[in-house]
Amino acid sequence: MQPIQQSPKHAAPSIVPVAIYTRVSTLHQVGGRFDSCESQAAICRDYIRKRAHEGWTEFSCHTDAAYSGGSMNRPGLQALMRQIEAGEVKVVLIFKFERMLRNTDEWAPFRSFLARHGCRLVSTTEDLSEETPSGRLKNNMLVSVAEYERLNTAEKVRAKLAELAKRGIWNCGLVPFGYDYDAAAKLLSPNSQEAAIVKRIYAEAARLRSLTDIANRLTEEGVRTRQRIFKRRGGQRVMVGGKAIKSDWLRHLIKNPIYSGRVRLKGHAYSGQHEAIVSAETWEQANAAVANALRPARCRVQARDKNCHLLKGLVVCAHCGRAMIPNASGKRDAAGKLYRYYTCGQAHQEGSPCPVRHVSADLLELATVRFIGALLRHPEIVTETLALANGRRSGDRKQTGARVKEIDHALGEIDAALQRIIDVIAAPDADVLGEELRARAGTVKARKQALLVEREQLRQDLLTRNQPKLDAARLLAAIARFAEIFPTLSQTEQKDLVALCVARIELRSDPARDDRPGRRRFRVRFKLHLDRLAEGMEEQVVVDRSAGPGSSPATAPLTLESRLIFQSMGRTPKAILVAPFNEEFQDSLPTAKIEPSPANAAGKHPVLRALGWARRLRGDASLTQAALARQEGVTAVTLTYHLKLLKLAPEIQAFLKRLSEPADLRRYSLRRMKSLADLNVTAQRDQFSKMRADDGSAAQLPAKSVRIR
Repeated sequence: MQPIQQSPKHAAPSIVPVAIYTRVSTLHQVGGRFDSCESQAAICRDYIRKRAHEGWTEFSCHTDAAYSGGSMNRPGLQALMRQIEAGEVKVVLIFKFERMLRNTDEWAPFRSFLARHGCRLVSTTEDLSEETPSGRLKNNMLVSVAEYERLNTAEKVRAKLAELAKRGIWNCGLVPFGYDYDAAAKLLSPNSQEAAIVKRIYAEAARLRSLTDIANRLTEEGVRTRQRIFKRRGGQRVMVGGKAIKSDWLRHLIKNPIYSGRVRLKGHAYSGQHEAIVSAETWEQANAAVANALRPARCRVQARDKNCHLLKGLVVCAHCGRAMIPNASGKRDAAGKLYRYYTCGQAHQEGSPCPVRHVSADLLELATVRFIGALLRHPEIVTETLALANGRRSGDRKQTGARVKEIDHALGEIDAALQRIIDVIAAPDADVLGEELRARAGTVKARKQALLVEREQLRQDLLTRNQPKLDAARLLAAIARFAEIFPTLSQTEQKDLVALCVARIELRSDPARDDRPGRRRFRVRFKLHLDRLAEGMEEQVVVDRSAGPGSSPATAPLTLESRLIFQSMGRTPKAILVAPFNEEFQDSLPTAKIEPSPANAAGKHPVLRALGWARRLRGDASLTQAALARQEGVTAVTLTYHLKLLKLAPEIQAFLKRLSEPADLRRYSLRRMKSLADLNVTAQRDQFSKMRADDGSAAQLPAKSVRIR
């Protein structure tokens, strides 16, 4: 008889994988010597050790530091739910039920999720069993209480912030640029250096200067955003800020009422207890200036004008009122150059019939340049035109002054109307009309902003009109220099100089019965700013650096009308200025200098130029990058791109210094190398090795450059 097998008295318990979950709501509870999350995890581990006889073992621990319990969208909780879905966790252990969630809307789906995957929710301090109806009711009540505490706390915080704002106390957050926080007085106090920059920003914006121009000038001067130390959710401290000034950052700064001595909360501004950096009037003028774009930004396509149309954006079809669009045909002349044209925008885009249609770009540009140069041979035209312009300017000055007075009176009435609206809204019985009154106030404020911008434009116009009258001798001297200097300029400089003095060219067809084949007649109206040409030639600068958005030229354009005959038949096309000069031009424009790249100009790589500029900056502490760029005749952007090459690894720089062949200089160009400089040193070496392998460069690395494979 076989013996009866008996089971052991103490069978080994099955393993129960347990996941610990901890959470805190604020950063103040993170990063201490023994923070709240660590305390919760320690209590949960003690609980697991007490249940070890049941097979409980810790499988994972998930933490969500500084996350609200109002949402389940938390990284630690999402990772925990993925483990539950995979069947790796059977028990979720928490310190208190409120650590899991505080939202009744998300509790029911989460409970169903746990039941569907055979997982339990256990608390070390509360009984969360749902085996009985009373247990489910208790859990629902716990969630409701947790949600109530969360919403009630948020409501109390909002109420306190509102009371602080009404009393003019800054309601925390990031300390604004231009201010320091006085912990003793619990008030903002102006920072002497940054406050001066803020005043300058508001003053220039109030004068209708472009935010992009302001940002570029500040960046050139080395101004950066404030550096701050941020504490991340994990408790790490990182340095942020110190970035270049951007126009969006300036717009946000200008719209902040904190700088006018007010505190903003939920769209309302209250009188603050801190010191204002700018006056309320300056703040309002600057905000009116940045409320809407004063003029559309220059089209970025202009930089893509590879065929260099001198009159791009200046020629207009007088019949259709549309701009003449530059384009090039697919055919080339005997010299291999593309035939270039200016085509009426309506005819080009819509196919509508137009008397002008298109004109030869070479002939029109030739006639424009020769027209300006021919003014020297007819000084009586300039003298007579200037006399008319100066007389018109005197009359316009009176009209402008009268308009400024009208705007001042209208602004006073608007301020009174706004005050009446504010008084009505503040009345206790104004709840019914509150929304209508606020809409009315918004309309009145928009009108006020428009008037403020118009007044500043007129004031700037008055300042220029009050300058001494234009001198004909001075303009004629500038025109003489124009004829001398123009052929020596590069293509880009020629475009800038023409755009400086030519305001507009209106082209109108002028058909005649006796025209021969191949001839086209036009009436052309030149509107010139010859005073700006004089200033530019005197300073030897071809770009008008002083004019900003909204600024007016010194005078109205000097309008001179002429007739043009374009003769396209024969070997040499020609342009004939019938009036007022009756001169015929058969040659072409002087060949502009081709702008060589810094690398190819002397057979050297741009890194050598960057090293020289860096030595100059180090040797003269007072020399800024903007000043150096002006001395070298390059833009600040070009200088910055070159200096970025100094971030390349030493062996890469040594490799580039040895390059002299044009093919190698093109292969390792400035544009290609500056993008490589943005990477870290290891990535630079890897990318440069791949670049050399892909290009099959014959150039050799220096002997010491063993790091590049």
